[in-house]
Amino acid sequence: MSTIDTEFSAKEPSLGYFYQIKYALLLLLNQSKELNNPKVRIENLDDVEIEDLKTMILYQTKLHIKSKANLTDSSVDFWKTIRIWSEHILQNIIDLENTSFNLITTEEIPESSFLIKFKKTDLSDDDITDLVNRLDDVAINSTNVTNKKAYEAFQKLSIENKKKLLKKITIIDKSVGMEEVNSKIKKELIFSTYPERLDAFLEILEGWWLKKSIENLSSKIDYIDSQELQLKIANISESFTADNLPNHFPDQIEVSEEDIDSLKDKKFLKQLELIQLKIKSGTVKRAISDFRRAFEQRSKWMRLQLLNPDEEEEYDRRLQDHWRNIFDIMCDLADGKKSEELQALGKDFYLEQFAKTCPQIKIREKFNEDYLTRGSYQMLSDMKKVGWHPKYNEEL
Repeated sequence: MSTIDTEFSAKEPSLGYFYQIKYALLLLLNQSKELNNPKVRIENLDDVEIEDLKTMILYQTKLHIKSKANLTDSSVDFWKTIRIWSEHILQNIIDLENTSFNLITTEEIPESSFLIKFKKTDLSDDDITDLVNRLDDVAINSTNVTNKKAYEAFQKLSIENKKKLLKKITIIDKSVGMEEVNSKIKKELIFSTYPERLDAFLEILEGWWLKKSIENLSSKIDYIDSQELQLKIANISESFTADNLPNHFPDQIEVSEEDIDSLKDKKFLKQLELIQLKIKSGTVKRAISDFRRAFEQRSKWMRLQLLNPDEEEEYDRRLQDHWRNIFDIMCDLADGKKSEELQALGKDFYLEQFAKTCPQIKIREKFNEDYLTRGSYQMLSDMKKVGWHPKYNEEL
């Protein structure tokens, strides 16, 4: 089906939110070099705010893809931003002396607009006075209804506060779009890992950043600080060393009854039923979670070329070798046993050796996630290369 854009399409606003979150990461990476352990907040006083002990930097981000913003004297983007900042000043919720204000837009300011002056950071007193007069003129004489409340908010400021605000405003036009933000973030991370692994590195960092951003947006955390970001980058870097691998699936998967029904024909589940484990039990749900996580993790490593096929085969061989040693012992005990006794023996074998405990067979020395081992055993059982019932090959 072809993509259809309508007047009700929310694509651009939705992309704007993702752009804001990505840009917040870029800003924190960048500002961490200049400020003392800065903190970032999203959608608090502004789209993005960066703060340290002495400084507050506010950012409005405006992403335009198809709809073109009119960055002239009565630009809606500009005046909407002025309204936000003016109301903060009027409500005394920011320290005007120690706050700087930034409008970041993907659009371009025409040379004919007085907004072009805000691209400079060293405006003279005469420049500021001229800008106050020009903004006052627009606010008083413009008939733009959309900007009405913005004009009113700006006009409520004292002359002194108007000058202080305008002196601290910077407009960054022709800013990078969505794809270019990724490129700039990668440049900030260039010394964090091997060049060929930078995309994989960024994927993990962005997943963590999105989670932290959602926590901040939902007020579960007050901010994300530079030190936390630095520690996460160091942690990811460590996972990309020769004796480690990145963990893309750190959390257990919630398994529903519908999930179980969709997998009921999988051999690894039939193997568990064979030893009388109830298919909708917590034990089996855990096995399904481990199976899915291990399968997805191993597939991702292969796609990202972080794991080579020979290494994967060697890991499976070591898993099978460990299983064979203890499986043969169980089979010796199974000699002469009846059907119910074989089921009980297999159930005890599985629970004691693979569920309650986990064989310490690592794919790499520093990757210590048990789900990979347990899930890989489920993958092998799905291929009937390992089993839990003493006569699983005959019974399946």
